[in-house]
Amino acid sequence: MLNELIFFEVRIFRMFCEKLQVSSADTNKLFETYGVWKYIEDTYDMLSLSSDECAVNDIVEMLKINGVKLEGVVCNKLEAVTDKSTEQERFCADLILTDAIMDMADEEGISWQETRHKILNPEAYKALYDFEAGLWETGPDYFRYFYKTCSINESKL
Repeated sequence: MLNELIFFEVRIFRMFCEKLQVSSADTNKLFETYGVWKYIEDTYDMLSLSSDECAVNDIVEMLKINGVKLEGVVCNKLEAVTDKSTEQERFCADLILTDAIMDMADEEGISWQETRHKILNPEAYKALYDFEAGLWETGPDYFRYFYKTCSINESKL
């Protein structure tokens, strides 16, 4: 069953990365350092009532209030996706990442928050949202395998 909170976090995370042109690793560090993950979890009921774009803008404002310099940020509405298939691909990739987080947490016996932190591996995340590569079409099990392969290769460096 889909965990709506995790799915919401995944969407907001992706949109934040896209809006600010920041890597998943840097965004994850930023979210951890400034309590953005906790903020999303604590205010999910309220944040989910408005659009995802409003939630991203709330997070940008929260970070600015905390003194984070977000270079070149335009706090207007996110650019509308004109290609419906691109938005569908993003949605599918978000679902895969959500399911992978939940499945990996169960498999490893750790919290989904710990799993989220681990699975936002820069190479795996980047590949999932590279729609020409097609990883988004394979499902959460293959994505977890791909993530593990990336993690093994990184540890060899």
